[in-house]
Amino acid sequence: MKKVALFVFNHANADLRTHRQARLLAQNGYEVRLYCFLEAGLPQREERAGYLICREDQRSHLTRFFDDQVMRKLRRPKPRHEELGPLPAIPADRPPVRPCPPPSPRDLPADFLPGEQEYLAYVQRINAVWAREASAWKPDICQAQDLDALQAAYDTAQTCGARLILDEHELWTDQPFIRSQATVDYWDRLEARLVPHCQAVLTVSQPFAEVLQKRLGREILVLHNCQEYQPLPVRPPRQGRPIALYQGVFGVERGLEQLVASARYQQEIVIALRGFGSGQAGLEHLAQGLDNVLIWERCPPSEMIARAAEADMGVIPFLPTCLNHYLNTPNKLFEYMLAGLPVAAADLPDLRRFVEGEQIGCLFDPFSPSDIARALVELWRDPEREAKGARAHEACKRRWNWENESRKMLDCYKALAAM
Repeated sequence: MKKVALFVFNHANADLRTHRQARLLAQNGYEVRLYCFLEAGLPQREERAGYLICREDQRSHLTRFFDDQVMRKLRRPKPRHEELGPLPAIPADRPPVRPCPPPSPRDLPADFLPGEQEYLAYVQRINAVWAREASAWKPDICQAQDLDALQAAYDTAQTCGARLILDEHELWTDQPFIRSQATVDYWDRLEARLVPHCQAVLTVSQPFAEVLQKRLGREILVLHNCQEYQPLPVRPPRQGRPIALYQGVFGVERGLEQLVASARYQQEIVIALRGFGSGQAGLEHLAQGLDNVLIWERCPPSEMIARAAEADMGVIPFLPTCLNHYLNTPNKLFEYMLAGLPVAAADLPDLRRFVEGEQIGCLFDPFSPSDIARALVELWRDPEREAKGARAHEACKRRWNWENESRKMLDCYKALAAM
């Protein structure tokens, strides 16, 4: 039995792409271990769907106990206003611009910003811990889930003579959290140094693959973030106004402030935001006084499709402020489609390819709250709305499902295992 070590820079509780891959490999005869963060309240070792989660910490056992069990109880909680930080203002409206133009090159400060070097040092330390633990297990194949776990996968592969795979979930240095040219240079150097040692590179969409192929000069395997196929959920009888659902992370530059602001331009549709993240307090602040905006609690990943069916349409308002967002194909697109929801989406290249190509919804300028409102009302009133939702689900049944996508990953692994 071939051993596979996966490395991911999180605690592995909400990373659906990594979970699908680990479960797929375990179901097909591979022995799989997933190396990730150890956080307070989580088990260090956890069996899940046929694979083993190995949570590790850069700290010693004694330091971890002192920090988590002693100091955490002694720390005084921050005042609520300090935790929230500055609250967002209502975004201004603008005349719609469609399709959305590509983002301008970012003008980043040259030097590291406060905290960035400390963060990169932490990345190096936890990667070293993962590599030490995984190397003792002697895997045959090592796979990094993004650049921030690649050093651990590379070091383990070098030690054990294993095959090396990189799965790039993002266009790494084109993300909002990369805020200085020094940080861009750090990741670009790491990518240039380690990717030539990879036997395979995967990514999440065709636009990402085209960028990476040009940057890295090699073939890239596209593995979309499709869901496992399931029959169309039963939609509960609607009570009251129709619901437009955003389901996912409340993160930066996802257009959620503009989505909430769009509620001021129409009263026909209720906007529901279901999720979690650092932006929640700001969204609650913007939603005050609006009776057509709801903030819902997140739901377990296993319920996301069924719960999405509680809505009448899905919304994807990502702002094209960086190349990563401009070219993205988010998980929620496939979640909405599988739930049988028509989709209102930002007019970005790959979202347009799905929405117009599969004829499942409409597009808007995510910087324009009034245009978002126009699209939601237009989609609700569209006599083809239910047919668009049915086509979305049928497209998942026909093509955009994990059962289809997973064959490409298994073929890749089979070829590497035979080398």
